[in-house]
Amino acid sequence: MSERVKLTIDTMKNDLIKLIGPEYVVVGHEEGGRQYQLHAPIVVFPDEEQKVKQILSWAYNNDVRISPQGGGTKDACGHPGEGTDVILSLRKMSGILHHSVGDLTVTVLPGTTLLELQQALGKEGQFLPLDAAWEECSTLGGIVAANASGPSRAMYGSVRDHLIATRICYPDGTLIRTGAKVVKNVAGYDMNKLFIGSMGTLGVFTELTFKIRPIPVFTGALAVRSSDLLKLRKLQEILLDSQLEPSVVEWVNGRLGGEIFGEATQDPMLLVSFQDVERSVLFQINWLMNACESLGVAIQLKLMGYEETHTVLAKLREDLPNSGVISDDKLVISVKLLSLITEVPLVYEAAQSVAYEKELVLDFHGGLYTGISRATVRADWEQQQAVFEWLRSVELFVSRLNGRSVIEVAPRKIKQMLNIWGTEAEDWNLMKEIKNKIDPKCILNPGRFVGGI
Repeated sequence: MSERVKLTIDTMKNDLIKLIGPEYVVVGHEEGGRQYQLHAPIVVFPDEEQKVKQILSWAYNNDVRISPQGGGTKDACGHPGEGTDVILSLRKMSGILHHSVGDLTVTVLPGTTLLELQQALGKEGQFLPLDAAWEECSTLGGIVAANASGPSRAMYGSVRDHLIATRICYPDGTLIRTGAKVVKNVAGYDMNKLFIGSMGTLGVFTELTFKIRPIPVFTGALAVRSSDLLKLRKLQEILLDSQLEPSVVEWVNGRLGGEIFGEATQDPMLLVSFQDVERSVLFQINWLMNACESLGVAIQLKLMGYEETHTVLAKLREDLPNSGVISDDKLVISVKLLSLITEVPLVYEAAQSVAYEKELVLDFHGGLYTGISRATVRADWEQQQAVFEWLRSVELFVSRLNGRSVIEVAPRKIKQMLNIWGTEAEDWNLMKEIKNKIDPKCILNPGRFVGGI
């Protein structure tokens, strides 16, 4: 393979200005010390699909490396990669193209924020059942590309359960359509799933269609705590064996729970939320309160109504660091830990005990119905070695449970020292073959995804 001939910044700038116009091209700063954000000497802001097509076609023909970007909340996700020449910002491609109230579908542009969509759908009593962090700046394109989800995944599932159609621009500028804008569609392969979670390495979304749902009639939640971990684990067993249908069941460590619920404590907590008609929610909360009383588990907080519950769940979701606002003055590492649902309390104990030992500040929450936990350490840079030791200990513990760990957020210079995606999985070779087929020149987010894709 011949060595890539890199265009100068002036050449790229002039080419792009001729291609899409000077108002869509900004010369940035390639370095600047930003440890949690994407870097590139040039940022482009297309406002329509045709410009995206032109930019990618030009980049492909000139071996220019492109990194798609939405709201910037996930810039610190994935490996730093092999360097980016141009950031393709989709912020100007925002808005709702079509909302079929009766069919429960909505089509949006990729730069539309989750909050913008939810507010529009809310006027018709509907919502998109995705609760990714930082909804006011997380874009739908970024959420799909990162396969982001939150605590409500326990009831509603993830992106793959709601995305039904897309328009995608391939690295060479070819436009394709996947899926269909109808809820029931069984024709052919479900190509949507190929691009979900691909971290912008296979194509750029220019349009997304989701199936949506009516807003639940009533919402309530219960937060409980105990210094006795066995009691909380017993409560988890009771929940799993019951007929209750919670929308959220999260194990939360004391420090994070104190920030969310307003009362400092060392005790771990369970946050359980329900969504249904009011009578059903009240019945389930009262049933759970009786179970807590029988176990000697304390009630920390009882929430009734959508606004109260939504505020608490938003605080829980937003424990995942926002790449756009993290200060470079702090070392922040957030790890996604995958295990069996019954092993989430064990993962918590391992992460918490080592954090205490290393004198690190830890936030932890884990889905007792999903098996997805997130552990976030915030430390001074002088504590880097202690953070590394904590990280290795937690990753080793999870691997012994036959689980997996992925470093979701970390500063760029730290990621270069770490194995972000964990041990190689059986499907990585297949993913590499797909990448080579779709993007043989490796111009889209090179090296950012698993296996150096």
